[in-house]
Amino acid sequence: MKKPLLLLATTVTLTGCAGIMPTKSDQQFSSAVHSGDYTTAAQFALEESGYDPETQTVSDILWAIEAGAILNYAGDYELSNQVFDASEKSMKEVDQESTVSNLLQTGLSMVGNDAFLDYEQTLYDGVMTNTYKAWNFMHAGDYNNARVEWNRAEERQRRAAEFFAEQIKQQEEALEGEQGDNKFDPAEFVAKTLDSAETRKMLEAQGVTFDQWKPYEGYVNPYTTYSYGLNLLLNGKSASDYNKAADAFKRVYGLTNSKQVKADLDLAKSLAKGRSSTDNMVWVIFENGESMVKEEFRLDLPLFLFTEDVAYTGIALPRLKAREQAFPSIQVEGVKTEVIADMDKIIGAEFEKNYNSILTREITRTLLKTVAQKQINDSNPLAGFATGMLQSAVTSADTRTFTSLPKQYQTAHVKRKGDTVKVKAGNFEIPVALDTSATSHIIHVKAVSPTTEPLVRVINL
Repeated sequence: MKKPLLLLATTVTLTGCAGIMPTKSDQQFSSAVHSGDYTTAAQFALEESGYDPETQTVSDILWAIEAGAILNYAGDYELSNQVFDASEKSMKEVDQESTVSNLLQTGLSMVGNDAFLDYEQTLYDGVMTNTYKAWNFMHAGDYNNARVEWNRAEERQRRAAEFFAEQIKQQEEALEGEQGDNKFDPAEFVAKTLDSAETRKMLEAQGVTFDQWKPYEGYVNPYTTYSYGLNLLLNGKSASDYNKAADAFKRVYGLTNSKQVKADLDLAKSLAKGRSSTDNMVWVIFENGESMVKEEFRLDLPLFLFTEDVAYTGIALPRLKAREQAFPSIQVEGVKTEVIADMDKIIGAEFEKNYNSILTREITRTLLKTVAQKQINDSNPLAGFATGMLQSAVTSADTRTFTSLPKQYQTAHVKRKGDTVKVKAGNFEIPVALDTSATSHIIHVKAVSPTTEPLVRVINL
C-alpha cells in the first residue's frame, strides 16, 4: 500500500507544480505586441524573465530572448543586448548541466510533462539571438561588434547538422537512463505505437506533419546570412570584405532566387573590383507578420500494452499553428520587397526534426503512468481512480515558443533622390526622413498585422 500512496502523493505534488507554471499565451504580452505597444510588452517580458541587472542573469531563458527581441523593437538597444548576453549565459549553463541533473529532470517529466524540463533553446533561437545583437550594435553605430555577432551567428549555422545529431543522441540516452531498473520496459510498446499506421493517421488528421517542412540547405537562416553580407557591403574596407559579402549573397540567392538579392550580389562583385559605390543607396528590411507558434491538442492514441492488447488513452502533444502575415510585400519608392527568409519554414523544419523525440517521450510517460495506475487500482480501486484523475490533470504539452519573431523577412533597395523616401505598406503611406549627410541607409519596417501601423526605424551610415 505504501508504494501506491507514494505515487499518489507524488502525482498530487506534480499537479500542483503544473498548475503554477507560466504560460506563453499571456494576454498582457501578446496583446501589447499585436497592438505595436513594444514598451509595455518589453516591460512584461523583462519581469517574466527574472532579469537582474546587477548580476546580469535571467531565470527564464525563453522570456529573456522574448524581452531581448521586444527591446530591440522598442529601441532600447543597449538593454536588449544586456538581456541577450544574460540569456546566452543561461543557455550555456543548461548545455553544461550534469548528467545527474538532466536525468532528474527527465524523470520528473516522465510523471508530469515536458514543461518540467528546462527550456532548451532551439537552433534558430541561438542564431536569432546573435542576429538581434548584431542589429542592436548596427543601430548604435558599433559596426565592429555587429560584425563579431554576425560571425558568431554564422558559426552557429555551420554547426547545425552536428547540433541535431547530438541533440537526438542526448534525448535517447536520457530516455534509456529513465528506464533504469524499472521492471516494466516500455521500449517495445513505444516502438509499436510509433510504427503504427493508425498512430500516424490520427496525428496527420490533427495537422501534425513529419515531412512538410524542408530546411534551407545546411540549416541556414538566410536572413542572418543576408544581414552578414549587407554589413560587409556597407561597412567593408577592402576587396576581401566585398568578396565575403558576395559569397553571403550568393548563398542566399541560391536558397531564395530573389532578384533583389541577385542585385546585391552583383553590387558586391562590382565593389570588389572598385567599379561601384553604395552612395545614396537605401535598403529596406521588412519584418512581416508573426511566426508560427505551438499549440496543444489531445487525442486517444493506441498504446500497445502487454502481448497484443491495445489500449486507447489520451495524450497531449504540441503542433504548429500558423499566424498571419501583415502584407504580401511593401514598397519603397514603388519597388516591391521580396522574401529572403521564411521563418515558418525554419521553425517548421526544426520542429519536425524533433517531433519523434517529443512523441516518444509522451508515449513513454503515458505507458508508465497507465501501468502504474493499473497497479494502484488493483490494490486500491479508490486510489486508482484518484490517480487516474490526477494523471489527466498533469497531461499537458510543452508549447513554449519564441513568439516575437516575424513570419518572413523581406528586402529591397533603391537610390534616394532627396531627403525622404516613401514606404507603402497596405493602406499605410509612410514618409521616412533620411540624414543626407550619410552615404547610405537601412530602413527597418516591422508590421505585425494589416491593421497595426508599422514600426519604422532608420540606420544612417
